[in-house]
Amino acid sequence: MVLKGQERPSCYYPIVTSIILPKDWNGYNLNGANAGVIFIDTDYKFQILRLVNIMEKRIMGKTEHDKLDTSKKTSSNDIEVLVKECLKKIMIVRCTSSFQLLVTLHSLESTISNNPDIAVIMIDSISAFYWIDRCNGGENIGAQETNMKHIVQQLSKLVKNYNLVLFATKALNFKKTNKENESKGDNCASPSEKKVLKDNHAEFLCKSWYKFVKHRLIFHKEKSFSVYCNSLKVDIQFTINEGGICFK
Repeated sequence: MVLKGQERPSCYYPIVTSIILPKDWNGYNLNGANAGVIFIDTDYKFQILRLVNIMEKRIMGKTEHDKLDTSKKTSSNDIEVLVKECLKKIMIVRCTSSFQLLVTLHSLESTISNNPDIAVIMIDSISAFYWIDRCNGGENIGAQETNMKHIVQQLSKLVKNYNLVLFATKALNFKKTNKENESKGDNCASPSEKKVLKDNHAEFLCKSWYKFVKHRLIFHKEKSFSVYCNSLKVDIQFTINEGGICFK
């Protein structure tokens, strides 16, 4: 799945939280996956303190409103211990070039094979080195896309061989513009307005990446926040705050 647009960082923290939290804890239903995640940070924007804050708010919210049959009281120290244990399930890797990203993906194969709890790979963002590769490749499109094609091949191999889920963010470096799009309002509640978001999106990475991606979420922020998904047939409304994503 690919998350695109301006609000990408606000969305992957709740996703990571849902992955590494346990399903149940001390009689409370946290509804987590209790799995491991590899987070590849190419934009150098990942903030561990923000993740901890969202995790704590999620846990405290559950202990206050979703209590099961238990008389056990939960202290702040208990929550701190849980958060520390959950943070052991996330592996953060940083890359400074597309070649380094490619080498990293190859080196991670042994890590994944030795840790069956790892279920998710997240990359923020997959398009971080687009302009650098384009410059280094000169006028040869094949040279520009060489590393990206190999990255897609390795990601496809990891996802298939180890049954992983891949989340990747991508900047909207290019978008389609026309008079119709500019005349549309900010609230994308109607199907016709959703089409504006879809029409604004233009794929700029290599074709192998375009074919590899199964689902895309396109985030768009004007006076009001809106999101378009090309694979869902239903409307899903939510807000994003310090506690993460809150579905209405």
